[in-house]
Amino acid sequence: MKKWCVRVVGLSAGVVLLWFLLAVILPFPHERLHPPPGNTRLLDSEGGLLRRTLSTEGEDRDWIRLSETGPWSAPALIAVEDKRFYQHTGMDPIAVLRAMKQNVGSRRIVSGASTISSQVIRMLDPDRERTLYTKGVEFFRATQMELRYEKSFILEQYLNRAPMGGNRYGISVGARRYYGKEPSMLSVGEASLLMGLPQSPSRYRPNTYPERAEKRRETVLRRMREEGMLAEEVLLETGTRWVPPPMKAFHFTEWVRRRHGHLKGEIDTTLDPGIQSACKEIVRRSRMKGRYAQTDGIGVIILDAQTGSILGWVGGWDAENPMISQVDTVTRKRAPGSTLKPFAFALGMQRGWLTPETRLEDRPRSYRDYQPSNMEASWSGDVTARDALVRSLNFPALQVVEQTGVREFLSFIRSCGPSLEGVNAAEVGIGAVLGGGMELSLLEVASAYTVFATGGSPRMVAARQHTEERPAPVLAPGVAYWINEMLSGEERDRMLFGHVADVERPPLAFKTGTSHGHRDAWAIGWNGDWVIGVWVGRLDGGSVEGLSGAAHAAPLLGQIAMEMMPTTVWPSPTTDLVQVQGHELLRGITDPAVMTQKNRTTPSVILSPRPDFTWKGLEKDTLTLPLKANAPLGSAIHWFVNGDWVGKSGPEESIPFSFAQGTHTVRAVFPDGQAETRTVTILSFERTREIAKNP
Repeated sequence: MKKWCVRVVGLSAGVVLLWFLLAVILPFPHERLHPPPGNTRLLDSEGGLLRRTLSTEGEDRDWIRLSETGPWSAPALIAVEDKRFYQHTGMDPIAVLRAMKQNVGSRRIVSGASTISSQVIRMLDPDRERTLYTKGVEFFRATQMELRYEKSFILEQYLNRAPMGGNRYGISVGARRYYGKEPSMLSVGEASLLMGLPQSPSRYRPNTYPERAEKRRETVLRRMREEGMLAEEVLLETGTRWVPPPMKAFHFTEWVRRRHGHLKGEIDTTLDPGIQSACKEIVRRSRMKGRYAQTDGIGVIILDAQTGSILGWVGGWDAENPMISQVDTVTRKRAPGSTLKPFAFALGMQRGWLTPETRLEDRPRSYRDYQPSNMEASWSGDVTARDALVRSLNFPALQVVEQTGVREFLSFIRSCGPSLEGVNAAEVGIGAVLGGGMELSLLEVASAYTVFATGGSPRMVAARQHTEERPAPVLAPGVAYWINEMLSGEERDRMLFGHVADVERPPLAFKTGTSHGHRDAWAIGWNGDWVIGVWVGRLDGGSVEGLSGAAHAAPLLGQIAMEMMPTTVWPSPTTDLVQVQGHELLRGITDPAVMTQKNRTTPSVILSPRPDFTWKGLEKDTLTLPLKANAPLGSAIHWFVNGDWVGKSGPEESIPFSFAQGTHTVRAVFPDGQAETRTVTILSFERTREIAKNP
């Protein structure tokens, strides 16, 4: 008997020695213990969580350090799963013997004698078939792991890999989803419930089976008391609350996710939570007003003018509920209307032939099959570039692009940021300056305007901090100054803010735009700090009667600027500006010949309407044209239409006259007795179609 016992002991010692020898000699798959792909966490500029997206494998998991799991998670785990965790090296002999006795006595598998270490090995390959062989492999790998790593490392592995039900893994995800808090803040009752889940996550999920979860928690607490980890008098919380993952700034985070989808872990974005919240509130209040009754889309983007950083983004009526607002109005492309006109004027100034005082013609013209008109279907004759841009007159803008060239104009737009993908100069033609033949997103338009806010250097849109390069200047500082000065000032402030007395208003330049058919209303405002873009319209692209940038988008822009925009001052005038014979020019850029254009006249000649003027496709009952002529200073010009006297004017003064359908004779009689005649023909839509069918 004694010899037999010695042999058994010797054999056992040999097996144990061989077990540990092989555990040391054979390689261990260290790479399997590397943290698996985790969630991507998008943070705002202050570190607040905006959104958490699933890993590339579709799992909801975050990897945290053991020190971040809180004071109760590890003790609860050890108490319920492996109370001799600190005494064994991967396999607990006492637990194995107890399991063998229970299983033999019950003639079925009652206990697997698993340790925390062996469970970590099983978590690495959870789909492995459960047999005695796989159990032996798990114990062997657990021993290898114990010989190579600290106990704290193994606990960290378990707590981060523990299944929490469904596609959720790890104490961090469990704490946030079931309790809405960080794991470091878990109470003993909360930690004990979560540590009871891994035994059977689908059976004990508290949001599905709360009674089972509570019963399992009591088991964990009882084990903790038995091990002396918990005093009897500890007050325990009851119940859980299901906390959905955060979904703040949905459209912004969607855009970041698509643009930076290759990044993992924590992504620090530029979104300012204070600006975002205030902007949402202003949009919420504004949408209740009657002017927006016929529209169902509002978009707002706020950029840091100097860096291009996105500070605020509201992509719809309800930017926090993707089920309500699937369409992102900030990135959806729409016809930009007149928002591109400042770029045409800036390009003309950069080329040296245009200044704010250059005279341009606001007279009807036909460009082959293209017949544009002004918003009010009236014309002003000769106007300054300043007046033309402020009043957003179409024909002067067309004249500017006609001289700079459509291809060059589109190239300049591209240099300011928008890619204009698929836009061809030959196809869009001169109407590109009016937003025809192309579509841009609110984000693209707003980012392009940074070229004026920075004094000539556009900023690329940035969603992450300190990651974007700054493009080279594309405008002289003096050109940017001219555009800013033309589109700002007290008169412009009154248009945007109204007559607000004794209220400090932020310095602001702005430009509005309305697409053809009243489908899109735009307003872009900027100063040296911010660029704010606003779009209003219908999500289905439908027309809205009376919709315009001035009436619908500008009031919202003004409200945002008044409540939120920094009240800094415009930078000082650029040193590029020089005075030459009373004219403001740009040193080294402006052609001095433009000084002779300011007051050029042709004596005794009709300026408007032009010879043989024909207007096709009349939309209204009448068409208003200016009657305007040149004559020696101080003399009066008498006007007759179809033989009837209609009034008199001074040189370059306009008399508006409404022409009905048909052919009319306009006659101007000058003081010296000379006279000049023009013919005006107005055709309705029906007549235009008839002529087209039967030329």
